[in-house]
Amino acid sequence: MKIITLLLTAATLMVSSSLCQAQKSTPVQKVFDGWSAKETLDYIRTFSVSDLTTGKPAALWYHSHASQTNKTAILLRRQPIMKLPTARLPEIGKISVETDLGRMTLNDYLNHPKSFAQGFIVVHKGRVAYESYPGMHELDAHFWASTTKVLASMVVGLLIDDGLIDESRTLGYYIPEFKGSAWEHIKVVDAMDMAAGLDARDSAEQFADPSSVTSRMFRAELGEETNGKIEYMLEVMVDAKSVEKPGQSYIYSSATTQSLVFLVEAVSGKSWSDFFEDRVWSKMGVEGPLQMHLSPDGIAIVHGPASSNLRDLARVGILYTPSWRKVSTERIVSPAMLDRIQNTPRTRDFYLGGNAGSGQRFMARLGEEAVRTAARQWDAIFEDGDFFKSGLNTQGLYVSPDRDLVIAFFSTEPTHRIQKYLRPIVTSGLFD
Repeated sequence: MKIITLLLTAATLMVSSSLCQAQKSTPVQKVFDGWSAKETLDYIRTFSVSDLTTGKPAALWYHSHASQTNKTAILLRRQPIMKLPTARLPEIGKISVETDLGRMTLNDYLNHPKSFAQGFIVVHKGRVAYESYPGMHELDAHFWASTTKVLASMVVGLLIDDGLIDESRTLGYYIPEFKGSAWEHIKVVDAMDMAAGLDARDSAEQFADPSSVTSRMFRAELGEETNGKIEYMLEVMVDAKSVEKPGQSYIYSSATTQSLVFLVEAVSGKSWSDFFEDRVWSKMGVEGPLQMHLSPDGIAIVHGPASSNLRDLARVGILYTPSWRKVSTERIVSPAMLDRIQNTPRTRDFYLGGNAGSGQRFMARLGEEAVRTAARQWDAIFEDGDFFKSGLNTQGLYVSPDRDLVIAFFSTEPTHRIQKYLRPIVTSGLFD
């Protein structure tokens, strides 16, 4: 079953997904109407990456049914639910921006038949200021796509705080399987910041080339053959080649995120899912489980496939704010971890340099020039210290620690136009 290539969670680079493709998508009302037994079985048996990246009807189904096509580790709630109180700010819904659908308010956009928005939440000081579910039930588990990548950096950050990882050391120092490969001499900090300098990058060219490390890795995660042989993720990754000095420029790469999974497992001695459950999810007062979707050989695919309800994604964002006590029994994101994000030494030249073009794409989607750089698996770090992560088909998590503000959203729409609302909401004066 061709599914995990949601890995094209490189979402970032699916610029070829046009608005006209999005307009052919199934209206999100289908979520409420439901799928027949035949439709469900057909999707389980035939789901493909093209269904996901072009917004075909199967994408809407997959976003809430990924566990029916992927092996999945279920991370259960261990704490009593820590409910998020409400303090509604109806002014949020009245904020308007210009999109390719015309100028419209957030309220109108979310309910527009061509927005394909499914859920949108704004949480200020641990209280829900705005919440809308135009295309999903509020407790549905929904696919995070590349938004999952920030979990990889969070877990490595915990091990750095524990003194078990020195980010100035190389991946080869910690991961024996990387010895003798191009990964061996890449520093942990460069992997954290998407600066591995390897040819394993997320790009249309790599996806189209069946011999590329990126394409082979995705097929390995699907259990599909390459040249008549089923490969494993790790054995594919070690074939990556260096194309520039590590740390030189920002190169968006799902393979680089996966290197952090092997790092955590090598250092902790636990599977990534078990470690994350022990150190993060089990401490949180979430409303539901976290579904970590796995490769056929049981590796957590942290560069993309995870699923939860929307409020629990927002709770992950709240861990980075002063209101963390409202969602967790202990502080998970330390001041040092937050400082490494907000005050990263990575520059704007780093973000916009190189030939990958990742930084330019992120800024264009956000419609915002105040992006300073990217680091720690976050797509954009703003001049005011805010940061944001996006995922394929328009999933996202925006965190403003200084404003104690979090925005999270789910969608089935490939153009990412909803991102244009983020900075206008944040800088509206409602949260100053």
